[in-house]
Amino acid sequence: MFEDIRPQKITLSQWSKQFSQLADKTIRKYTYYNNKHWGMYLQPPASFMVYGARELKRLKLDNSFAALRLWGFVFNESERLFRARQNKKNVIATMGDLGTVPIIVMAFPDCIPFYPECIWWIPFFNESTILLDKASELGAPEAACFARAALAAFFKKAYFPEPDCIFASTGATCDDFSAVMQSIEHLGYDITWLEVPQRRDSSKCIDNEAVVRIADGCKYPVRYEEYLIREYKKVWGKMTKLTGVNDVKCLQRSIQKANRLRSIVSDIKNASAEAEVAPFPALELMTIEFGNLYGYADIDEWINILEEVKKTITKRIKSSKGILAKGSVPIAWVSPSPDPYLLNYVEETGLRVTHTEYVINQALVQIDEDLDPFHALARSFMQASLIGSTEQRVRAIKKAVQTGQVRGVLITNSLGSSHCAMETKLIEQQLSSVPVLTLDVPAPFGITEQIKTRIQAFTEALSG
Repeated sequence: MFEDIRPQKITLSQWSKQFSQLADKTIRKYTYYNNKHWGMYLQPPASFMVYGARELKRLKLDNSFAALRLWGFVFNESERLFRARQNKKNVIATMGDLGTVPIIVMAFPDCIPFYPECIWWIPFFNESTILLDKASELGAPEAACFARAALAAFFKKAYFPEPDCIFASTGATCDDFSAVMQSIEHLGYDITWLEVPQRRDSSKCIDNEAVVRIADGCKYPVRYEEYLIREYKKVWGKMTKLTGVNDVKCLQRSIQKANRLRSIVSDIKNASAEAEVAPFPALELMTIEFGNLYGYADIDEWINILEEVKKTITKRIKSSKGILAKGSVPIAWVSPSPDPYLLNYVEETGLRVTHTEYVINQALVQIDEDLDPFHALARSFMQASLIGSTEQRVRAIKKAVQTGQVRGVLITNSLGSSHCAMETKLIEQQLSSVPVLTLDVPAPFGITEQIKTRIQAFTEALSG
């Protein structure tokens, strides 16, 4: 589809013109939950601007059919969750752990996990402060992470159906979102809490204590895994009580599916980073990386979409075609931007995002299919970038800097986010051998000319 079109980023009006070339049978072919009656999701991106995503009018999106499927599916998620409820599926909210609990949830039939904190993008896509203002009224003020939008979403009950079950992780997670989750519980929601241990180096171990060594050389006490196993079995018990199902083989199959998704995303990331010309935009790539967490509430169709993305990228690389100029400067992006526009704008100045550290590395780790499934999940999560030291978190970025794969680092801070407040200076110190630009992402409508000028100056410094 659209095979003969030159790869580029296009506007909404250009996308609408391109979409008109699609046959009706093509539009009907792609569905969520494999339902041909009401599960269609292919729409021109301009439709979602009409529905409320007003920031789309200033974004440029990849012009491939794969990208059309991606955006139609992602923007369809809220509808998909309400459809799940209408069709008697269990809608399960998972919060704070970023990547593991949904795998357990998906092991149960007709159970759909989702991450309420991903609501933090809605105020920016919608160019609206409604959710943020309501969160402030509910006790999560401006000096808190934009993920506080989830609190308002739970209060309004309009962005997703009331969950059948809620799992929330605390401990070595974002302090601000932990407070938001407690505020959600105070609204009257019943939450099952899980504790996430901090990953400390084995030097902190008790004498003769068993340790586990992970890929990057870090070692930690084996008791951390044992603790997580108990927490994950707590989730399993809750889901068994909800559904009446207790078959661990289903969890093994869920892990296999998660591994397949993670493998595809790793292939996409690596191929994009190594390509001579950028084959896919940074905004779409960030959206793909976050889809690893739960498959946007339909992992089967999300895998199908990413298979098409992978084919598109492979074809572009073979033909030496891409969406940015050949000389675009490779950079690493640390911490995700809640405002999608920044990823678009950075590329417009001549930068190219080749490496990322979005605090979700645990969702890229392959899960050992030869271990007991609960043990395998615990071991994979212990490699999470959000539970260890700053040095461990940016180790891969440092390696990319040392090998010349990136020439600069961009860090996007979210006001009030504990990770940003506590880690940004430490990250800058770890990456002192390369130019680093740190930006505080403002609330909707806040991308000023000053911010744009700083990005332009950073690009010029790297290009010189």
